[in-house]
Parts: sequence; C-alpha cells; structure tokens
Amino acid sequence: MKPPMKLNAIDQEHLQELYNSAGVARDELPYTPTFDALVQGFQDRTFKNADPEQVFSAIIKYVRSSGNVSTQMPAGTLTDEQMKQLKATLSRHGVGGKVLPYSDEFLAARNEFNKVSGANLNEQEFWRSILRRQGTKLRPPARKKVAAAAEEPDEDDGE
Repeated sequence: MKPPMKLNAIDQEHLQELYNSAGVARDELPYTPTFDALVQGFQDRTFKNADPEQVFSAIIKYVRSSGNVSTQMPAGTLTDEQMKQLKATLSRHGVGGKVLPYSDEFLAARNEFNKVSGANLNEQEFWRSILRRQGTKLRPPARKKVAAAAEEPDEDDGE
C-alpha cells in the first residue's frame, strides 16, 4: 500500500471536478479508460506524479458524492464454489477488511484466486466480482430530484 496523498483545497477541487465530469459511480471507476483519463487529468492539473492507487484513495477520502449513479453490473461468470473461494481469498489479503483496487494486496489476491479457482480474471473482472460479492447492501440508492414544497403562510392570532 502506497502512502496516501495529502491534498490542499485547490487539488481537492480539481479532483472533485474531474470526478463529477467522469459521470461514473466511484466503485465502477477502477480499471476503466474513464479512470485512466481521470488519473491523467489529475496529474496534468496538479503536477503530482500520483499512481492510480493513490488517486483512488484520494477520491475515497476527499471527494463528495455526486449525481453519478451506479449502473447495473453485468452478470458474473463465477460459480458458487468460486464465490466461496473469493471470500476466503479476500479475507486473507484484506487490510482492515477491505481490498482497494490497484494495491499490492489486490494484485496478490487476484493472482491467488486465479491460481486456486482455475479462473483467469483480469483486474476489471476481479474488481467487479468483489463488488458483486459485497452485494447491493453497499450501493447507495439513485438520487431522485424532489420539488421544493411551497411554504405556507404562518397564521398568527396576535397572541
């Protein structure tokens, strides 16, 4: 795990703008061309030579949630037995119960899972398998726009 970045207010603003313009939910960003463009844009704007693991950690730490809603995940290809192996593998490699994308722990867990299960998942497929294993309990609901209620005038009796 690489040391986390410390960002000043301007760098945080740049990261927020890039995330909002990406239009993709945070958990769906890793291992996509959109995230690669976000990392490159962050490096170009801030002149920081940050790797993808550090940028994703900074998104978790500094970025406010936005209107980027999650989409339906594509169907998984893992069997029930492979899902059990995935759970066991993640418990061995997780730091604080979590495995972050682009980290050394993530790569070690993916390599071990591919070796044990006989699967040949790339990074994006493995990340999506982790998200599927977590289930929908961690996915926030889609935000709905609510019309502001009209204010009713106060009725004072003068007492």
